[in-house]
Amino acid sequence: MKLAASTLGCPDWTFPQILENFSRIGLQGIEIRGIDGQLEASEISWFSPKKEAETKSLLRQSGLRFIGFGSSCHFHEKTTLRQNIQKAKDTIDILERMNIPALRVFGNNIPDPTQKSQTIHQVAEAVCEVAEYGQRHAVHVNLEVHGDFNTVETLEPIVNAFQQTPAAGILWDIEHSDKTYGDNFLDFYRLIQPLLRHIHIKDYLRKKPESAKSWPIRKVGDGDIPIPQILRQVVADGYDGFFSLEWEKRWHPEIEEPEVVFPHFVKKMYEWFL
Repeated sequence: MKLAASTLGCPDWTFPQILENFSRIGLQGIEIRGIDGQLEASEISWFSPKKEAETKSLLRQSGLRFIGFGSSCHFHEKTTLRQNIQKAKDTIDILERMNIPALRVFGNNIPDPTQKSQTIHQVAEAVCEVAEYGQRHAVHVNLEVHGDFNTVETLEPIVNAFQQTPAAGILWDIEHSDKTYGDNFLDFYRLIQPLLRHIHIKDYLRKKPESAKSWPIRKVGDGDIPIPQILRQVVADGYDGFFSLEWEKRWHPEIEEPEVVFPHFVKKMYEWFL
């Protein structure tokens, strides 16, 4: 079992603190979604040529490894499409230099329901273009299950398009698909399974209070997602990628601290596997 966490869950930790804490609690991988308040790879000082050698040295000493970079690149809007494609390619150049093997991208919204099929096709083409670039630079490109791109109907044409692009894959965020399928996740999972490269683990309560702006976030095991069943299924089918905790502390500062939540994640994952 390979466990990681996204730095989204510890926005106030410095890079040395991330390494120390991740290593101490038994994680093996770091998914980058911001360091020192910077989300863009080009703005993270630890990824600059000046600090590259120090960063890699500290990483080796910690026994950890970078497993992916969570970008904000999205391909569902026509007006910013080329800009986002170029930004993704520029990010890949940095990831190659830093030995980060995967880039996360989005297809988030269907802005106009009457143009749904065109938007899906646009996202698929964009991911394939970026993935073909990534393949030449040893970086996989993973489309996250997110927003409106969380149903069989939306993802099936994308999965079909990805079949011809080996560097394009799927990142399964189990919360986003749960909001559509709940306990009946198997049909959705079967669709994405051949292209499944990475899994975000999180939990929440399915019943959203009327006064709440978002679904209540909970530590893994304290919510309604059938995480043990999902784990058993993907492991039985041969999944050998990382299970990465995505604790959305950066977006929801009121939720529990990473010092509590990250060790809890490791403990629960081993309980479920054993």
